[in-house]
Amino acid sequence: MRPFEILLCCLTALALLPLLLNMKRGVLYIRLLCLLLVSALAFHLAFEGAHWQLAPLYLSILLIFGVGLNPMLVDGKRHLWLGLFCGFLVSVSALFSYLLPMFRFPTPSGPYAVGTRILYMVDRSRDPVGTNVHPGRRELMVQIWYPAIPAGNKLAEYRRYPETTLISSYQAVLKTNSYWNAAADPKGGPYPLLIFNHAWTGQRTQDTFLMQELASHGFIVASMDHTYYSGKVAFPDGRVIDSNGAPDLGNLKSTTVDEEFALGAKYTEIEARDDIFVLDQLQLMDLNKTSFLHGTIDLTRVGAFGHSLGGAAAAEACYLDPRIKAALNMDGWMFGQVLTHGLSKPLMLIYEKGTEVQPSPAELARTPKFVRRYWKTDAEDDAAIEAGLQRFGGYRLYIDGTSHWNFSDRALYSPLRTWTEAGPIQPLRAYEIVNRYALAFFSHTLNGTQQPLLAGTTHLFPEVSFESWKAPDTVSISSPKL
Repeated sequence: MRPFEILLCCLTALALLPLLLNMKRGVLYIRLLCLLLVSALAFHLAFEGAHWQLAPLYLSILLIFGVGLNPMLVDGKRHLWLGLFCGFLVSVSALFSYLLPMFRFPTPSGPYAVGTRILYMVDRSRDPVGTNVHPGRRELMVQIWYPAIPAGNKLAEYRRYPETTLISSYQAVLKTNSYWNAAADPKGGPYPLLIFNHAWTGQRTQDTFLMQELASHGFIVASMDHTYYSGKVAFPDGRVIDSNGAPDLGNLKSTTVDEEFALGAKYTEIEARDDIFVLDQLQLMDLNKTSFLHGTIDLTRVGAFGHSLGGAAAAEACYLDPRIKAALNMDGWMFGQVLTHGLSKPLMLIYEKGTEVQPSPAELARTPKFVRRYWKTDAEDDAAIEAGLQRFGGYRLYIDGTSHWNFSDRALYSPLRTWTEAGPIQPLRAYEIVNRYALAFFSHTLNGTQQPLLAGTTHLFPEVSFESWKAPDTVSISSPKL
């Protein structure tokens, strides 16, 4: 819980004492505490923001305030029942705050403060769902994180309210470490540019932990909602579009292995084309003297990265566009032309380890058909990726104790892993590892700096199994291959 939330709970508990103990002069005591409660509540609402987890606490404060205004409420036995009820409300808020906390992002470790802005872009060469069949308007919301000079700018909220659900609405008042609309810092520029793709039906903000870290080290990071294939997307005119019409990629209950690869290739290319369009727009903004990004982007140093299907889209964009020099895929299958031909540019793959274990042949024979299709898809995908690494080189690592969702902010949403589907590794430890390897990879491939992590000789992260292919058909392994 945050400071004023803790203060509110403590003051409310103190105000319950005269109700529970029938203290003499309890009303005067409550009135004095009400002054403190109202002050703390005002600061909480102004600096932290109201959210539904504390709704029961707000009600208890209202009831206690009513006692202070009307002493008759504490006559007879009503004081005890009212005190017990308010105590119950405070306990419920504490439980809600534990299950879905107002979590904190890790503090970025780089020398730059981080700014963030949201941009609206329209690709008129494609139709709304991203194909070229009927050119029209493919609309994208793009968020930029960048090295900044904050000058009175407030900290940005994690998500915008229209893009949340009822349960996740608290994230619209949850603060990040980035400053809204801060001026870009010109001193270290021009900066390399990274383009991020979220997971299938994910959000542009889903890896804020990594965006902020990279921006603090001198990268400009652009993340977009892939409209119709992401969570809720709110446009400037008030429309909100979700992913209800998107196919359920990856479950293979109604598709064959070949059909799954074809679907994956289709949507991977759509998202990769989104990346290329956003890159085109950012190139124009860099040239535009009125843009906040004017002169800040080094277009000779561009990379792409993503989570799950977004990782495949990043690699595909790197394959399709010569401006994109390197790609990072975080725990995603590969699809499209990269799967078929490999990627002749720097490539890093980071995978989970330990939470998804392939059944033995005997166990697999007893599973439903869609499960067998899933593991067949996984095996074919892995074999194609391995062939590409052997042909062109690259890096691959596995992080012990992680699951698919440890590569997103979702691991912070609750301490209950059954809700977040995170692995047993501590979320902040997983983020530290992902941050360090992502930063090392892009610093080496785009900035040309030597990175000991990529030599595979470090012992900083015993959870990591690291492999590197430096030349055709040769592999360096720093820890046992899985």
